Amino acid sequence: MDVSHARFSVNYDGPALAEHTMDVRDLAPALLALGELFDAANHALNGDATQVSVNVRAHEPGCFSIDLDVVQSIIKRGIALLTGDEIAAAINLKELLIGGAGAAWSLIKLIKFMRGRTPDKIERLPAGMVRITISDNTFDVPLKLLRLYQDLAVRSAVERVVERPLETPGIDEVIFFDKGTETARVTKPEAHFFRTPSIEDKILIDDVRQSAFSIVALAFKEDNKWRLHDGQNQISATIADESFLSKVNNNLVSFAKGDVLVCEVRFVQKQTSKGLVTEHIVEKVIDHRPASRQIELNFYPQD
Repeated sequence: MDVSHARFSVNYDGPALAEHTMDVRDLAPALLALGELFDAANHALNGDATQVSVNVRAHEPGCFSIDLDVVQSIIKRGIALLTGDEIAAAINLKELLIGGAGAAWSLIKLIKFMRGRTPDKIERLPAGMVRITISDNTFDVPLKLLRLYQDLAVRSAVERVVERPLETPGIDEVIFFDKGTETARVTKPEAHFFRTPSIEDKILIDDVRQSAFSIVALAFKEDNKWRLHDGQNQISATIADESFLSKVNNNLVSFAKGDVLVCEVRFVQKQTSKGLVTEHIVEKVIDHRPASRQIELNFYPQD
């Protein structure tokens, strides 16, 4: 199993750190996010062909600085070679994320430069590069860097490494170093650029169907959902039938255990930043069938 290494430092600075100490409630989430950042970047570029870990190293006194080792284990080199996809080794990941001697651009620099704006144009170039045009600026970056910029897991981790600590009073800067040379710096006024972008929900299924439900629980507060059961599964449904709700609110309709509602239900499934979300909206209550309260008998007319 091949292993690659990279080292870098991150420095949190400001009046709150004058004594070279940092509240563990601020430090611990930032350190965890650093590990998640490299893990997410490694997965975005290498899939399951490699594993990566970020280890804290002892450091000398000074401004509150954290020295870290990135250790990447290549566990499926054969698969990577067969697919023709060159593995982004630990040092490449480090340079793509925070910069280094061989990197003109890094994810930190790109986020700062973009300032939350959307590119006007993106062009594919040879040798794994892309050309980004925004306003009057045109510049070339590695395609792998653009993939990291677009990856929500990567952006979420960057937010927790950069923006969250800078929200803390007394922490004014986050500075990244490679072999003692500063590669990127983010100040408090720039912190909001690192907030994870929100993405629009994508509707996958939008279908209206008829279905019968027993009532599990009612909700009389505005925007609360009723809990219904279709005979197999329990769902939470928004009641959008205003006429039916008016009857309920005016006590013109009463319910008992075992009652059944026959409804037109809109079934919507969305792909969101948090995963697959399913919504049920009762657009119309077609019939309210009370539970059976007596034995039904068939009567035939006499001759």
